Amino acid sequence: MEIKLTMTLDEANAVLQVLGNLPTSSGVYPLLMKLKMQAEEQLPKSEPAAG
Repeated sequence: MEIKLTMTLDEANAVLQVLGNLPTSSGVYPLLMKLKMQAEEQLPKSEPAAG
């Protein structure tokens, strides 16, 4: 079963920040990476800078 959560970009960044500050022994790294990947997929793609 999956659930979907909705939050602002600032809220998502705050959650990722808190999870990132936990010790590696907490085992949260896979969850952190899953959330980060899903968040990045939803952000607008930046175009390469014209040079």
